[in-house]
Amino acid sequence: MTVHIKVNNESFKGKTFITGFHGIGETGYIATSFLVHALHAERIGFIEVEKPPPFINSTHDAIVTPFELYKKNKMIIAKLEFSPHKSEEAEFLKTLASWVTKEKFKDAVMIGGLDASYKSEKSNLRIVTTKTYPSKNKSLNSLRLEEELFVYGPLAIMLSEFEMHRFPALALLPYASSTRPDPAAAAVAIRTICKTYSMKVNVSDLEKDAKDIEAEIEHRMKQTHKSLQGMFV
Repeated sequence: MTVHIKVNNESFKGKTFITGFHGIGETGYIATSFLVHALHAERIGFIEVEKPPPFINSTHDAIVTPFELYKKNKMIIAKLEFSPHKSEEAEFLKTLASWVTKEKFKDAVMIGGLDASYKSEKSNLRIVTTKTYPSKNKSLNSLRLEEELFVYGPLAIMLSEFEMHRFPALALLPYASSTRPDPAAAAVAIRTICKTYSMKVNVSDLEKDAKDIEAEIEHRMKQTHKSLQGMFV
């Protein structure tokens, strides 16, 4: 195995696992990053890979590594600064899903994005759940993804793993722009999590600063792409 999860020695039994992915609208990444910041979550571990992205970020008091785990109350958040290397993406996702099930988490929430061109009614998102996810929330049940639409990418792999392990998991798919980072879509996902799990997170800054966030992420994506091209010249 080339993927290892290194965390503080503590129990995760009964906790909710949350993660989000780079993809349509960068929705999952924006949502998890904002949650970590807004909740003042504590970093408790890292996901170590054989082929890490050759980039890091830094804050005033720490280095931000590519794949990190955070804790706030009963929420454990996996924040993925970058997508895993394609050659080990499947192993990364399977290892993460296996860890969640073995550590006896209560359930999992994953955030992706759904191309806004599929939107045909007033709802701002769709959901997909494993068979064992509780179906008590009628408002969520009415938002299930249409059968003719496919889930693909990292979200599909993790949902498949959780389904096979009979583990309760929920995927949130806000309608998002397919051409730019979409903070408004991330806000929809966060509101849904707050309503479902009785949390309070103020997303006004996310909506108010949407243009700045969008520009910052686009700049970062271009910088990363340019750096990667330079490595292979």
